[in-house]
Amino acid sequence: MAKYSLEPAFVCAKELIRQIIKASVELENEWFFFDGAFTSKITIEENEFNSWLHENFVVIYNGQIIAYFEASWDRPMDIISGFRFILFQKSSQLIIVKAMFDYLDYLFVNRGCQAFNWSVAKLNIHAYKIYEKFIKNYCGHVVGERHHAQKSYSGKISDIVLYEITKEEYFIWKNNRRKKS
Repeated sequence: MAKYSLEPAFVCAKELIRQIIKASVELENEWFFFDGAFTSKITIEENEFNSWLHENFVVIYNGQIIAYFEASWDRPMDIISGFRFILFQKSSQLIIVKAMFDYLDYLFVNRGCQAFNWSVAKLNIHAYKIYEKFIKNYCGHVVGERHHAQKSYSGKISDIVLYEITKEEYFIWKNNRRKKS
């Protein structure tokens, strides 16, 4: 398998903005753009890297951006309180899973993250199934649900499921994985 890299988003901000705008017209991404807008100056720090509030990274494979991870810190608690992910190349899912673990390693090992929280609209069926499979097979847990909590840009209203991976859970999973290999 060819090598991929996980890079800060600001390194390729212009191309990433182009990819995100292109993805915004695809109905399958209606839940990524749930607020109905994309503001590059706020979302992607083009001019400076600010990891105090955001951890925005891209996955680059064969010279192309294949995914984007956008996380928001809740400081000074050292908790990722919000996470969004968009996949630009659906044929690269195995690479994305590996990159996601590199990203989690970066957050928990290098940055001292205490908990990683995210949510998904239940009507975003593909993402919902991926996250359910992820926590079942790897690490994390369901925190709960909120009813009528997210609206897609096409107007659908959905319940959301809240997920979390704690630092302890992550390291237990990681140590168990090492023992098995």
